[in-house]
Amino acid sequence: MAENTSDGEANDARISSERIDDDKFHPHTGDGASPGKIFIGGLAKETTAAQFQKHFGKYGEITDSVIMKDRKSGLPRGFGFVTYADSSVVDRVIQENHIINGKQVEIKRTIPKGAIGSKDFKTKKIFVGGIPTSVAEEEFKDFFSKYGEVKEHMIMRDHATSRSRGFGFVTFETEEAVDDLLSKGNKIDFAGSQ
Repeated sequence: MAENTSDGEANDARISSERIDDDKFHPHTGDGASPGKIFIGGLAKETTAAQFQKHFGKYGEITDSVIMKDRKSGLPRGFGFVTYADSSVVDRVIQENHIINGKQVEIKRTIPKGAIGSKDFKTKKIFVGGIPTSVAEEEFKDFFSKYGEVKEHMIMRDHATSRSRGFGFVTFETEEAVDDLLSKGNKIDFAGSQ
């Protein structure tokens, strides 16, 4: 069970089995990602679900789309997911630059659950979502250092306010550190327990 911090946020974060190779970030949301699913990061906070669907709908039929929101405040977290009926559309979407509400967004391919064990998807980099805003960069690094040497780490921040956007990335020195971490589950508690 997650403990709450003084500002009411849960301390548990999700390492959603996101696997990232050195060239491409392949998030996986843990909810049955399909080959037609993409991650969209860097969304302007004012982007609506209708704008989101309209922009990505011009590439093909969308079977699912979501802009992730903060559970507590209900405000957009600046990223989302789109799933296309035809997975071949994803290649074209990834190749193009996308500007929504005057802001360039980043598109990344997700990988299906079953492909995670494949040697083709070995990685040293993970995506961590649900990071409490009270967690500092050094605390973030120190937490993951117990799983292996951390080469790089970053909590994504709002450009205007520098406030944590609730997700980040960790790059380990070895792929084995990622395998070890993910073998222990995909939920962690920054207060101490997994």
